[in-house]
Amino acid sequence: MDKIFINGLKVSCIIGILPDERVHEQPLIMDVCMEHSLKQAGEKGDLNLSINYARVASFCLDFAKERKAFLLEELAEELCSKILQEFNPSSVTLRLSKPKAVKEALGVGIEITRCNRGR
Repeated sequence: MDKIFINGLKVSCIIGILPDERVHEQPLIMDVCMEHSLKQAGEKGDLNLSINYARVASFCLDFAKERKAFLLEELAEELCSKILQEFNPSSVTLRLSKPKAVKEALGVGIEITRCNRGR
C-alpha cells in the first residue's frame, strides 16, 4: 500500500497530567503516516485523488492545540479517529513524542496504528 507521511510536525500545546503541564504549553512532535492508494492521483495528476498532507498537518496542529489532552494515548486515539473520518485513508499510524519529558532522552512517547473499518 502507498503511504503519505508527515514527519516531525511540531506543536506547542497543553499535554500531560502533572499540574505544571496543565498550565504551560510544551513541545510535542507528531509523525503521521497514512496508507492510501496513490495510483490514480499519480496517473491523472489530480490532488483530489490523494490526501492533501498540508491539510492533514494543519488539522493535526489545530486539534492538538485545542484538545488539551491529559495523556498522549488519549490524544492519539482521538486524533487517529478524526483523521480516519476526515481524510479516509486505509489506515493511519501516529507517533507522538514529548522531547522535554525525560531530560536524558531525545524524546519519549507512543505510536499507534488504526485502520479505517469503512474501507
